[in-house]
Amino acid sequence: MNAPVRTVAALMLAAAFQAAFAAGDAIRPLNSIAVEVNSSIITYGDIARMVKELRANPANKDIPDEQLSQAAKSRLVERTLLADAARQQGLKVPGAAIDAELARRAQEQKITVDTLYQRAAAAGWSRSQYRLETAKDMLIERMFYDIGSSVRVSDGQIRQYIDQARAAGQPLPAAQPYTVYTVRRILLNAESEAQMDGVGQRAAQIAQALAKGSDFAAVARRYSQDSSAANGGLIEGVSDGMLPERVEAVLHSLQPGQMSPPIAAGKSWQIIQLVGSRTESDPAKAQYQAVRSKLAGEARQQALQQFVGQLQQSAVVREY
Repeated sequence: MNAPVRTVAALMLAAAFQAAFAAGDAIRPLNSIAVEVNSSIITYGDIARMVKELRANPANKDIPDEQLSQAAKSRLVERTLLADAARQQGLKVPGAAIDAELARRAQEQKITVDTLYQRAAAAGWSRSQYRLETAKDMLIERMFYDIGSSVRVSDGQIRQYIDQARAAGQPLPAAQPYTVYTVRRILLNAESEAQMDGVGQRAAQIAQALAKGSDFAAVARRYSQDSSAANGGLIEGVSDGMLPERVEAVLHSLQPGQMSPPIAAGKSWQIIQLVGSRTESDPAKAQYQAVRSKLAGEARQQALQQFVGQLQQSAVVREY
């Protein structure tokens, strides 16, 4: 670190994280600064909300409060570093993109956008704060996408992994039946980050036309910039790991014939329609898919850790 980092006393989680560090000390208000990361701040309220989110995971039910609060703080520091890095690269999230992301989340959870705002309010967020955090989520996901987009797992790597594991008598990843999708996609590319807002507005107009009954295949042929456009946007044999994670998450929530709202992914906007799906149960194919998922996940995680490590080395972090 370029600046001294002061060690913080353990953050106690009494009364919604309004913690007193020792008898006689003043209670820390939730809006007071807990950590400063470069020019961004993390408040005690931010940590309290993250602790609540972590505590909601059954796997964390036995973790001591102090340990969970430290984990929450570490996660928030990492999020802040990634969001700052995204902004430094000129990445922005226009209002239309936030609206589309909230629509995507609502559709995925089978609720309304108003319900999302109500849940955010219950967690202590104002409407504007929730939209700001959503924008930060999107910036971070964009960084994940950019970092992970260079990860490629070849057939040769998969076969080599399987051969080496078998030769060494090591177990392979558990092979499970997996879903194979047939979809139609409309893809609109932006040449630069500055064009994302305008392209997003065009995607919203296309989505409105589709909602009014326009034929998806015909619209894809006319407007999509994907290689599948000539075939009405049809893509067969799609399995997890082949589409951006945000697009996959929406795809999993669709029923045949349903389509997604416009989804920002990298420097593109995508609209997906689920045509159909089937379960692949062939043991050899399932094993191949399991190994591919394992290798791709490990490669993406390693790339992300390296990137975050570089950010941490140059960051100025102060704890209060």
